[in-house]
Amino acid sequence: MLTIIKNTFREALAKKIFIGYYIFYAIVILIMIFLVNMDSVEGVMSLTDSKMLVHQVETGFLTISWNLIIFFSLISTASFIPSMLEKGTIDLLISKPISRPMILISKYLGAVLFVFLSMVFLMGSIWLILSLKSGYWDPTFLLSIVWFTIAFAVMYSIVVVVGLTTQSTVVAILVNFFLIFVLCPLLSVREAVIFSLVTNETVKFVFDFLYYLLPKPGEFRDITTALINGETINMWKSTVNTETSMFTVSWLSPISSVLFCFVLMAYSIYYFAKKDY
Repeated sequence: MLTIIKNTFREALAKKIFIGYYIFYAIVILIMIFLVNMDSVEGVMSLTDSKMLVHQVETGFLTISWNLIIFFSLISTASFIPSMLEKGTIDLLISKPISRPMILISKYLGAVLFVFLSMVFLMGSIWLILSLKSGYWDPTFLLSIVWFTIAFAVMYSIVVVVGLTTQSTVVAILVNFFLIFVLCPLLSVREAVIFSLVTNETVKFVFDFLYYLLPKPGEFRDITTALINGETINMWKSTVNTETSMFTVSWLSPISSVLFCFVLMAYSIYYFAKKDY
């Protein structure tokens, strides 16, 4: 297992993914350093409660960047599965004294670990910058590392199953783009937007079914920002206040998303074990 995980990192390094990944995040960190050192920002910080301001900056950063970072991470790692299935590479892997399920799990964990380390670098750096600048050390922001990684792991299970069945990096990326930026956000606001326009109960049932079935990457962000700001998190049902448009996330969102991941990975393992290469 460790050998395959190490090979995943070597592949990322050989394809310049590793270097490009960290250069991009280094640029983001430099931009953050520039922004917090602007005279106007320093003036606001001197007049505002540092705790409240830090929470606002953290929440704003996560709101803007969450889906973009997850999608960028998926683009960077989407080729791992199709490249594993290339003639010669797959022949070498299945000839080794390791089971096929373990090969696939190791490849999956390699990608997840790769993203986890990058999140430690990015989020840890931003947390350090904000903490040193404001004097307020907010440990809850570091939870974003965990939630980012879990959200990525969930969405990467789609990359795995699409990569195995189509052997196409592009298709895997397009499927995730549609889910992350179109379908999943639409389903999250279905009660406030769609149900206010649609009265047909069958249509409502279909939207509800898709919402509970599919992963909810954006609601991992909502969990994170709610924890940072000390906001309420429902247990079983996310709600939208139609008067204030305030969205309250529930713990069911990450739970159902992780279950979705387990089901997809179980199918992927079964498919990979039975496929004749």
